[in-house]
Order: sequence, then C-alpha cells, then structure tokens
Amino acid sequence: MEYQSGNWMATDRCFVDTVCWIALLNQDDRLHESADRKYKLLMRSWYQFVTTTSVLNETANALSDPRFRLRVAEFYRRLQISSRVEIIFVDPRLWSDGWQLYEKRHDKAWSLTDCISIVVIQEQGLKEVLTNDKHFQQAGLRALLREDM
Repeated sequence: MEYQSGNWMATDRCFVDTVCWIALLNQDDRLHESADRKYKLLMRSWYQFVTTTSVLNETANALSDPRFRLRVAEFYRRLQISSRVEIIFVDPRLWSDGWQLYEKRHDKAWSLTDCISIVVIQEQGLKEVLTNDKHFQQAGLRALLREDM
C-alpha cells in the first residue's frame, strides 16, 4: 500500500478472470469457497482488481439462467461504482490485438477472451490472475486459484 495525497492507495493489482467471477456468484460452483477466500484475502490486502468487458460478457453468458440473472445484474452495478475494480472496455484496438494473439498462439487452446485478457494483463504489467485456468499459467502468469488445488 502506498500513501498518496492524503489517501492510502493500493499498489498491488490482480486481474480477475471469468472463472473467479462465476465462482463468486454461484455458491454451487466447485471453486466458490476457494475463490471467495482468495478474493476476500486480496480485498483485505488492499488489492486493486482489473477485468474486461469481454470477461464480464462471458460471465453474464455463463450465468444467464433465470436463477442468477438478478444477482449478476446487481454484481455488475456494484463493479461499475467500485473504486477497487477497473473495468477495461474492449475497444477496436484491444479487440484486434486479442485476435492477433489468438492467431499467433495457434499452438494453444486459448479462447479469444483469454487472449484479450492476456493482452490487457501484459499492458497493465500484471502478474497475478484470480482464476484456475491453466491458459494463464501457459502465458507465464500466476493463476491464484490453481495454487489452492
């Protein structure tokens, strides 16, 4: 944590992937307890979180069942006003860069959303991802929810 202009500012930042958001929102998810524990630990440690509109789109699609819809909509409203979560909007340049990585890494099974996320992570200088998705480890990042396994 760093003191700046009369306020304590988080200096540690972490990317949050779809896997984590789904696990946090769905108590029946096999990763719910692990994701909840790790997310709360990072919150107490004053981490800032970064995610993308692609990740949030993927999350909403995965939890589109009527039993989750209101919870997901409320979750999105809270993220939008949170000072601890930065939502990166996927603009045409980022979309294009994600597609370029998707094509370049034809040896991997990375989704387009993963590729866009990896581009953002690299641009932001992040090293940690709240996920258990091995694709992020393949990209040289720490998949924090895999460390609990």
